[in-house]
Amino acid sequence: MLCKEEFERAARENAQRLYAHAAVLLRSASDAEDAAEEAIYQLFKRKKPFESEEHCRAWLVRVTVNASLKILRRRKHFSDDPQELEKLTEHFEYPEQSELFRAVSCLDGKYKTVILLYYYENMSAQEIARALKISVTAVTTRLDRARKQLKEKLEGSNEYEYFKRQINGNNGAAIHGAGYCDLGENKG
Repeated sequence: MLCKEEFERAARENAQRLYAHAAVLLRSASDAEDAAEEAIYQLFKRKKPFESEEHCRAWLVRVTVNASLKILRRRKHFSDDPQELEKLTEHFEYPEQSELFRAVSCLDGKYKTVILLYYYENMSAQEIARALKISVTAVTTRLDRARKQLKEKLEGSNEYEYFKRQINGNNGAAIHGAGYCDLGENKG
């Protein structure tokens, strides 16, 4: 079992990231809080130590994704409440960040997940494949399809230029620093 200090540090360092992942997948602030709390609870219950901080982070992201998918299965449909989306996007610094968030959140769950892990978590296709228990080919296919869908949704807009800059940088840090942390840090 993790000692108290290790648990508190891991929970503190990852809580905002977990909330942001769940928020994109669930499009609901209250459901995102539930999914993130479930991941933290599972961390508390975990008996085995982690190999590294990266292992802990990847495990927590996977638990959050699973908790989010469980919530989605219980729902009949995604929340399309405009007020709910506004709550999730009100803390972005630039309007383009909010629109990119909205576009990503409208993707099918399997596409949202790979986009989040690749661009927001800077995970490689191999790491994503291991975390999601799918092939690397499936990961790259989903990434390509997700990019194509985002391009179609955003093309011709200011948000599209912003999206292109993030994708062309292909390092994830640009997207990560451009709103993802803002969502988690200011969730309240």
